[in-house]
Order: sequence, then structure tokens, then C-alpha cells
Amino acid sequence: MNDLIADVKLSIELEKKGYDFYTQTAKKTNNPLAASTLSSLADRELVHLARIKEFYQNLTGEKILASDWLKGVEIYPTKADLLKVIVEKLKKGLDRKFETQKDLNDAYLIAEGLEKDSFTLYDKIAAESTDQTAKKFYSALAQEEKEHFTILDETMKYLNDPAEWFKEQEHWIVEG
Repeated sequence: MNDLIADVKLSIELEKKGYDFYTQTAKKTNNPLAASTLSSLADRELVHLARIKEFYQNLTGEKILASDWLKGVEIYPTKADLLKVIVEKLKKGLDRKFETQKDLNDAYLIAEGLEKDSFTLYDKIAAESTDQTAKKFYSALAQEEKEHFTILDETMKYLNDPAEWFKEQEHWIVEG
């Protein structure tokens, strides 16, 4: 149980760092797609943080979770749902100016690292935990972090080479 509590505390710290990084970087970037992507991911980190804190309070006896608590956790947003939010935020920020591509790439690589670290931790907790609620909860979080990584990766590919990104998405066949 002490290992699980330590893991949950680490999860809280990771989500806080992710939220801080995404919000600060979204404010600094002039690229509307990057800003909307990072802002949307920051919103999801807040959701994760709230759920992890609830789970922590349950472990420490501060609060008993409702019997249907996991229902809201297991249904994480699909990539399509997350992209809808990103596009909505993008529409609101289209008047921003673009910045250097290197700065943006560096920010995306850091963000991908955060998501990868979160996925690795959550996957480990799910695999090693004997608590069934922890297993299901952290499996769901791991899957969402994996989706976040994919969104960041695809967005970075688009920002660096839109033509190649469209080619990959549409599965073009080049002949000749």
C-alpha cells in the first residue's frame, strides 16, 4: 500500500508539471495550432490531477470513492474528441504570429517526454498493483497519455512538413 501511495504522489507531481509546462508554453507560443494543442492538453492534465487526488484521498482514508467512480475514468476522450477541442481553440487563436520552428520543436519534444514518462509510470502502476481500482484507473490514464503523445507527435509532423503529413494521413501512393 505504501508503494501505491508513493506512486500516486508521484502521479500528482507529474500531472502538475505537465499542466504548468503546457499552460506556460501555450502562452509563450505564437503558433495557433501549438497554442491550442498545448492548452487542450493542459485542460486534460487538470482532469487527471483531480481524479488522481480523489484516488489518493481514498487510499489515505480521507474520502471514500463512490461505487461508480471508475465509470467516469474508463471512458477517456478519444483522439477525435481531443482534436475537436484543439480545433475549437485554434479557431480562437488564428490571429497570432508564427515563431521559430526550432523553439516549437523543442517545446514539443519536452511535451512528448512528459507524456512518455506519465505513460510509463501509469502503465507500471497498473501492471504492478494488486488493487483492482488502481489497475483500472491507471490503465485508463496510461491510454490517455498515449493518445496525448500521438497528438503531439502528429501535430509536430504537421507543423514541420504539412505536405508530408497530409500524404501520410491520406495514404497516398506515389507512382513513377
